[in-house]
Amino acid sequence: MKAQIISKILLTLPKRVFQNLAKSVTSPKRLVLAVSFGVLALPASLMAQAGTLDPKFGNGGIVFTANTVANAGALQRDGKIVVGGSISTVQNSQQPGLLRYNTDGTPDPNFGIGGKVVIGGTNAGPAFAVTIQTDGKILAAAPANLHLTVFRFNSNGSLDNTFGNNGATAIQPAELFLAPASGGIALEPDGRILVATGHNDGGPLRIVARLLANGQFDSTFGSNGVAPTFGGDSVAVLPNGNILVGTGSVTSAYAPNGAVVNAFGIHGQTPGFANDAGGFVVTNNSSTVPRIITAGTIFTDLNLMSLNSVSGFLLVSYKIDGTLDNAFGIHGGVTTPFPGNILARAFAVALQTNGDIVAVGQTALTDTGSSDFALVRYNPDESVDTTFGHSGFVSTPFGTSVAFANTVLIQIDGKIIAVGNSNNGTTLARYLGS
Repeated sequence: MKAQIISKILLTLPKRVFQNLAKSVTSPKRLVLAVSFGVLALPASLMAQAGTLDPKFGNGGIVFTANTVANAGALQRDGKIVVGGSISTVQNSQQPGLLRYNTDGTPDPNFGIGGKVVIGGTNAGPAFAVTIQTDGKILAAAPANLHLTVFRFNSNGSLDNTFGNNGATAIQPAELFLAPASGGIALEPDGRILVATGHNDGGPLRIVARLLANGQFDSTFGSNGVAPTFGGDSVAVLPNGNILVGTGSVTSAYAPNGAVVNAFGIHGQTPGFANDAGGFVVTNNSSTVPRIITAGTIFTDLNLMSLNSVSGFLLVSYKIDGTLDNAFGIHGGVTTPFPGNILARAFAVALQTNGDIVAVGQTALTDTGSSDFALVRYNPDESVDTTFGHSGFVSTPFGTSVAFANTVLIQIDGKIIAVGNSNNGTTLARYLGS
C-alpha cells in the first residue's frame, strides 16, 4: 500500500526532480531511497486528508474574533469572507455589524475600522443575513429602529447612499420588528433583492419582501413589495423562477408575484420538521435533476431520560415540485448521528462543485456542556464520504466552550469554511476540500 501511495506521488513530481536526484546518487537503490525521503519531506498540506484544518488559514486553520457574534457569512469573488452578526461597542452593547477577513483569515484593514463595520440604529439587533452583489457591494439585513432593515455597503464598508434612504430600506408591513431575528437574503438574476424572515421568538412576522436594485420596493410583488409567508430562515430563487423560503427541513414556494404556489408540496409547503433550525440548498447544475436538499436535526435513538436520547444530522431531499425525492436515502431522507456522541445538529448545508454535500452544525458527547463544530460530507448518492475527515465526520473542539457552526461556505478551490461561534466570539474554521 505504501509503495502504491509513493508511486502515485512520484507521477506528480516534475521531471527536473528526478534529474536532480539522479545526479546526486550513484545507484538505483539510492535513487529509490532519495525519492522516498523526498516524499516524506513534502509539505504536510500535500499529504493531508480532506477535512483536515487548513494550516494556511488563521492559527492552524482557526480564526477567532472576540466580543463579536456570527450569524451569517458570504464569500466575495476575490475570496474575502464577510460575516454578519453583532459587535460589542465601547459601551459593551452588541450592535449589528459586519466583519471581513482576507483569504488567509486576517482582518481586512481596508474594510471599516480594522475589518469591522458597526451598523447604526436604535432598538437594533444582530445582522442575520448577508450576501454579495455581482458588483462587490454587500447587502445585510438586521432589526433596526423597530423595522426589518436592509443595508447596502460599498466594498470599503461605507454605506452606499444610492440605495434606499441613505443606504438602508426599512420594511414594516404591519407590526414592529424586534431582535432576535432570523432570515435570509437572495439576489434574483436581474439584480432584484429578496429578503425573508421567520422571527426567532415565534412571533407572527413572517414575510418575504422584494426590492429593486436601488433599494425601492418592487410594487409588482405582494402588497407594495411585501408578501406573507409560512415562515422562513433562508430564501433562494428556483430554476423555474419561483421563490423558495425555508425553515428547518420545511420549505415553501411563492410565485414571482409573491403568491403561494399551491401546487408545490402540500398547499405550498413541503412536509418536514418545522420546529428545527436548519437550511437548504438547491442543486442546479446541468448534470443532475434539480432538487432541494434541506439540513436539520432528528432524534435517532430515544431514551426514557431525554438527555440520553441521541440526535443526528438530518438531510431531506425534495423534487423541484416540493414532493419527497424517494430516490434519496430512505424515503427521501438521511439520518446521521455522530459516532459516540449524544448530540449532533445540522444548521447549514452547501454543495461542492462535484456534487458532494457538506452539512455543518454542532456535536457533543452529552446534551449539556461543551460542544464542537461538526461537519459531515456526503457523496452525491447521499452516502457518507468516508474519504473526508474520520470516515466522513469532522469534529473541531474549542476547549470547554459551547461551539457551533451556523454557516458553510465553499471556496472556488474546494476548501470549506465553517462560520460560527465559540468562547463568546466569531469563529471561522477552514478545512481542506480534497
